[in-house]
Amino acid sequence: MIFHNLKHMQPRQLLYSVFLLCNLTVLSAQRPTVEDFTMSGDTYLTDEECFRLTDEFDYSSGSIWYKVPIDLRSAFSIRLSIMAGCQDAVGADGMVFAFTPRANVTGYRGEGIGYSGLSPSVGIEIDTWLNEHLGDPIEDHISIMLNGRVGHWNDLVGPVKIPNIEDCERHGFYVNWDPGSQKLSVEIDGVEVISGQIDLINKVFGGRSMVYWGMTAATGRYNNIHEVCFDRIASLPGMGPSNLVD
Repeated sequence: MIFHNLKHMQPRQLLYSVFLLCNLTVLSAQRPTVEDFTMSGDTYLTDEECFRLTDEFDYSSGSIWYKVPIDLRSAFSIRLSIMAGCQDAVGADGMVFAFTPRANVTGYRGEGIGYSGLSPSVGIEIDTWLNEHLGDPIEDHISIMLNGRVGHWNDLVGPVKIPNIEDCERHGFYVNWDPGSQKLSVEIDGVEVISGQIDLINKVFGGRSMVYWGMTAATGRYNNIHEVCFDRIASLPGMGPSNLVD
C-alpha cells in the first residue's frame, strides 16, 4: 500500500514513508531468541522455546533477564505473551515484569512474586492471589510497584482489577515506555490496563538510564505454572509507543 501511494505523496510525506519502511526492517530483526536471556532460580526452557519460571510446586521461584541493558532515554515496546497458570481458586502467586540495574537476580518467593527485595527497581505486578495484609483486591490485579515493595500502599499506580488470568491461556502482554511524556503503560490482549508517569531515570534509578529488564514469578503455600514467551522488542528513539510499527 505504501509503495502504491508513493507517487501521490508530497516530499515530506515521502520522506516519512521511507523512514517507516526502514524502521519496519529494523523492528523485524529485533525478535529476541532464547540465547538473549539468562535464567535464574527454577526457570527452564520448554519444548516450545518459552521460559517456564515455575511449575506447580510450592515455594518455587524463577526469573529471566535480557542480557543487554535497555536505554530509558529511548522509546520502546517490549512485547511478550504470558501464561499465569491453570489453577484459579488455588493458584498462586503471580508474575512481575521488572526493570533493575542488576541482572540475573530473583527476589523473595511467595507473596514476593520473585520481585520483593529488588531495589532500585520498577515492577509491573500481575498478582493472582489474595494477600489482604498487602492491600490486594479479591480479583486478579495489576499494579506498578517501586523498589521491590509489594504492599499496595507503595504503588506508583494500582492495584487495578483485571479479568481472571489463570485460565491456562497465553495472553499478550506489552510494556510501553515513552521518555518524552515519561509514561509507562501496559496492554493485556491489546487493551491498555494500567499506566503511570514518573521520571524513572532520576527518581528511581539515580540518574542511570541503562537498566536490565526481565520477568520473575514465584509460588508459596499454593502454586501455579508461570510461563513467558517473548515476541519482539521495538525501539524507535524519539517516537512514542503509539507510533511503533508492527
